[in-house]
Amino acid sequence: MKLYNHISTWAFAGLLAFTGCSQEESLERSSSLQGFQISVTDAGFQNLSEGRATDENFKTTFVKGDAIGVYAVENGQVVEGVANRKFTMNEKGEWDLEGNPIEYDSERFKNITFYAYYPYQADEESIQFDAAAEDPFASLVSNWQIAADQGGTKYTQSDLMTSSSKAEDGRLQGKVSFTMLHEMALAVLKMPNLVYDFTNGGLDDYSLNVAPKELLINDVKTTPYYDAASGTYMALVKPETNYSISGTYQGAKEMAFSAAGSLAGGKAKMYTINDANKLDYTLQIGDYLCADGNLVSVDNATVPDNAIGVVCYVGNPQPHVYAPDACSETQDALYRDYPNCSHGLVLSLNNAVLPDGTATSQYHTSKSGTYDTWFDSDEEWAGKFVYCNSNRDGNLKNDALTMFPAFFGYNNTVLMTMVTEEGKGSPSTCDNAYSFIVAYRNAVAVPSAATPWYIPSIKDWQQVADNLTNINKSIIKVGGEEMTSVDNGALTGHYWSSTQRNDTFQWTHGMDGGAYNLICERGSRAGQFRMMLAF
Repeated sequence: MKLYNHISTWAFAGLLAFTGCSQEESLERSSSLQGFQISVTDAGFQNLSEGRATDENFKTTFVKGDAIGVYAVENGQVVEGVANRKFTMNEKGEWDLEGNPIEYDSERFKNITFYAYYPYQADEESIQFDAAAEDPFASLVSNWQIAADQGGTKYTQSDLMTSSSKAEDGRLQGKVSFTMLHEMALAVLKMPNLVYDFTNGGLDDYSLNVAPKELLINDVKTTPYYDAASGTYMALVKPETNYSISGTYQGAKEMAFSAAGSLAGGKAKMYTINDANKLDYTLQIGDYLCADGNLVSVDNATVPDNAIGVVCYVGNPQPHVYAPDACSETQDALYRDYPNCSHGLVLSLNNAVLPDGTATSQYHTSKSGTYDTWFDSDEEWAGKFVYCNSNRDGNLKNDALTMFPAFFGYNNTVLMTMVTEEGKGSPSTCDNAYSFIVAYRNAVAVPSAATPWYIPSIKDWQQVADNLTNINKSIIKVGGEEMTSVDNGALTGHYWSSTQRNDTFQWTHGMDGGAYNLICERGSRAGQFRMMLAF
């Protein structure tokens, strides 16, 4: 199960007879027989903090593999054949019934109340379903145990929900709609942001979400569920029971927080932690960016294991800011997609490698073609990118650094992405390169405050080459793959850029060997793919 805005889901549960009945009446006298259907939705938690009846961030969407249990009750007795029947969601979003199908009987179903609960429990004795009680699930709710580890998918395994419903008649006869009610309560933490106040002139503050370093609920160490959409941490608590929350987090300095309360089942309350402190920080080439978004100085004796790259440029890398004569704001894909990525560029610690172990490759498989022409005639995207083929200017076709004086790696990679994924042009003009992009993105996650990994432009590569010594020191320090140099014109060992020379040649960089271009579809020109991002 995942927490998203709710989606109604339907299922065909079957068409066969009950194997028997605990009531004297038999289903054989039914006036209408058809498939028994169920739908399941989440009513959500009531957000007491903001007075909303329900909060979309606190609703749940069922996913493949989730299972509910269903009971049928008639005259205070469980109907034979419908006791803790297991329904599991399939890949189509439908609910599959395990075991013998259930037959819909329009006459008898008028007298039957159906009950559902989530998550499914195979041990029926632990459910203690009491068909004669006003709330048959009362014992289940009272005895429900909330796990201390609620991280990831484990959260919903503690999120007990129940529902009761009647089968509909008329046009929708045979349909039973379950609106699941949350039996537990929900404490929500809105953590403060860690704000880097750069001492470098001209850099905006850099802000990232802070996670609890330690969280205790009723003095028990608890792992909360993190909801990326709302940026909150959620922990289920027992309803109608006093609870205490305490913990610490690492902001500009280590801080502690605490709260207490009591909530009814199905209610949620958000606790917002405010912290006005900022971290004074001087950003330098050679610093490290970590997977959680934190920055670590090159001067630190130790570097966390979650470092993902080395800062190779300090300043706003957005092309319309860096080189306004070469790129307008309208053409700036980096600014358009990631306006807050205005602090610098980060080089990956390692080269990209395909899942089969391939480490070098020609750029693409096509004999000729470009990936920067499609938007010329595209009604939606015309005028919204910068070309990446230096052959467009006869005077500068052999001087890509002059023709493309800004950091266009993100721009170029978006062009390649739209060719490959959206059919905007011929994928064979960048297919090998794009496979390395996808491989590295899958292998190394990036923080929310950064762009996805992309192939550097020739200007991006020149920035690395100009600072190669310092960058390599930082890479080696954390066991990364050192950047190597080859002679100008070398057929192997070079780093492919995302800048084209023409429809058959690609600009590449040899670090100390400088920028040069090669035929890009020949296997003998097997280059390396190294990634970059902006943050």
